[in-house]
Amino acid sequence: MKRGLVKICSLGRPEDARAARAAGVDLAGMIFAPARRQITPEVAEAIVAALREGPDAAPQAVGVFVNEAPDRMNALAERLDLDLVQLSGEEPPEAIAALSRPVIKTLRLRPGTNPADARRLAEQYLAAPVPPVALIVEGWIPGAPGGTGHVADWSLAAVLAAEYPVILAGGLRPENVADAIRAVRPLGVDVSSGVEVPGAVGVKDHARIHAFAAAARAAFEAEQRASAPDPVVATRADRSDGSTVALLKETRKIDRSMGIEERS
Repeated sequence: MKRGLVKICSLGRPEDARAARAAGVDLAGMIFAPARRQITPEVAEAIVAALREGPDAAPQAVGVFVNEAPDRMNALAERLDLDLVQLSGEEPPEAIAALSRPVIKTLRLRPGTNPADARRLAEQYLAAPVPPVALIVEGWIPGAPGGTGHVADWSLAAVLAAEYPVILAGGLRPENVADAIRAVRPLGVDVSSGVEVPGAVGVKDHARIHAFAAAARAAFEAEQRASAPDPVVATRADRSDGSTVALLKETRKIDRSMGIEERS
């Protein structure tokens, strides 16, 4: 799966969904768990409709749940035509098999977690009969499943992102997302409170949504340029066997095999 995903979470109004769409984000999250940013299914219907207005590619709609019954998650996924489900509680790896949509699993790692322990936790989920399509590494606060604005441990997240499909969350803002991408090299980034109107929980600042998406895109593109093979070197090395064209095509390929599509 190609790096560069941008997720805006905790959408609460259709106008915020339209701003996310206009900014070109890939994933749009809605909270269905008891929390300050929880929304009703009726509000979610309006948000999903706003995400999908017009002929262009829409952000994928993500329903965020915490320790919820599979039947309710599947019912809401069907009613709202969700693209993905995000599990942000203590759901065990085997719980994913009961769901009708691809799953993103949140890992909230305590500060000081041993990297080997973090790897074992990630591998428990990724080795499940039905694995998640990605893992979110979130900042940790006792009793809070997410959306706290608490910065995740970037060094620990980088260890996981080097081996697994990791979306970085926790305390990201337009001002620090580029630094986070350079430090962690994640599959994607996820923001909630970092693009809200100050003092208005759940109300997004549209200018900050655009600024976050633009900063993230620029950082991902810079990372891709830095890691891309030198086409001149590749041509010289591969001239004898005619594989240059195949190499260059490979660097441009978009892999959508794991359930999350990147917007073009």
